[in-house]
Amino acid sequence: MNNVEEVMATAKCRECGGFMEGRKGSYRYVESGLNSVTINDILVFHCTQCNDVVPEIPAAGVLHRVIAVQILLKKTLLTDSELRFLRKLCGYSINEFSEVIGSSKSVVSRWENGSPHGKGTDRLVRLLVFTKLIRELIGEPQPIMKNVTVQRLNQDLETALKLIEARITNETYEISPEEIAQFGIQEPTTQLSAATSAVN
Repeated sequence: MNNVEEVMATAKCRECGGFMEGRKGSYRYVESGLNSVTINDILVFHCTQCNDVVPEIPAAGVLHRVIAVQILLKKTLLTDSELRFLRKLCGYSINEFSEVIGSSKSVVSRWENGSPHGKGTDRLVRLLVFTKLIRELIGEPQPIMKNVTVQRLNQDLETALKLIEARITNETYEISPEEIAQFGIQEPTTQLSAATSAVN
């Protein structure tokens, strides 16, 4: 029995102009800035000549919010890359973020490069992200997620905040297209090149 997934689509490689084969599979979504996110059961194109890999990312804006919710609900302190991901999701530069949380740019930079932070900082960052998601849910500037209520998100976050342990661990986040579709308002699928950063 052949274990190789069936080719579902083909494309021209943007890197070398060669032939790309698209198959359903899992993709480690490092373009998010996180090494711990895997998107399952999506179309992933592989170049037969230069080995470039290009995934079809479903609804990237919704995907980033699904990742954020999973990070918000983790039971240990945020990692440096999770802090950076959440700050960028909220649209803050390091300067703006340090002003909002009442710290210095150099301290925030150290946190995002592996220096430890405390439970108070961790909770504050989660609450800032929570506030952004709430604003979006009520339509300011426009809703991005659906099928989630402010009350449910608030209850889940309150529970998670009570359970945070004073240790940092890398967790893995497995996300399926069905989960993105469950929470997402229609947004187009995007193709990323392996070198493209999905989070600015």
